[in-house]
Amino acid sequence: MITNICTEGDFCGYTSILENINYRENAEVLDDARLMIIPAAEFLTLVTSDVRVAKQFMHLITRNVLEMEEDLLNLAYNSIRKKVAYGIVQQIDAHHGLGKVPIVLDLSRKEMAQSIGVATESLVRTLADFKGEKLIDILEGKIIILNESNLRKLPS
Repeated sequence: MITNICTEGDFCGYTSILENINYRENAEVLDDARLMIIPAAEFLTLVTSDVRVAKQFMHLITRNVLEMEEDLLNLAYNSIRKKVAYGIVQQIDAHHGLGKVPIVLDLSRKEMAQSIGVATESLVRTLADFKGEKLIDILEGKIIILNESNLRKLPS
């Protein structure tokens, strides 16, 4: 299961450093990227010596916990349609919230299904339904958002 898709400016691995445990997840680069590694000792020194940095990471951790709670509720209680719509909206909010039009999601069906927590076949069927309802279009494997508002309000 894909637990997070990071984008420019995101931090990953910091919870393991704060907990003093080995990083338990894998990371894979989906597009060309430049990564910056902060040695654990330097990170801990920065967090413990600068109140502003500590406060920023507390805010980041709190936001992550709230998002995970919402994700778990979606996974546990929503229909496949609502799960897929929720997953699409999460991708829009995380990576395309800067007013880019059209909004284009460029994840493989397998990656998208793993990030939403549904079977790939269920995702494909639901995307076909959404296309028929003119909520999205699919072009060369990419999902083009046609009606973001209705995706956000989609009933179960």
